Amino acid sequence: MHHLAKCRRLPPGKNLQHYRTIQALPLIIGNSRKKDAEYLDVCRSKRNIVEYDQIGVVSDEDADELIAFCLELKEEVLAWLQQKHPELLHS
Repeated sequence: MHHLAKCRRLPPGKNLQHYRTIQALPLIIGNSRKKDAEYLDVCRSKRNIVEYDQIGVVSDEDADELIAFCLELKEEVLAWLQQKHPELLHS
């Protein structure tokens, strides 16, 4: 079992990509998104626990809440991109 867990874990530095992206959210879009970054980081931590250590940590309600949050955040990020960097959006 130890070998399986070892194989599934990412090399050092690779497992920080989600963390860094989440932490960058208020730095890029604005400090008003700090609470959103904190929320996403809690979700990221729960995901890590579920994937590597324990099942049943996340409820269906938690998942539904995160999906709704992400859909709203996506719209806001796309609006921000349209205003600040429209050249990055694909038509």
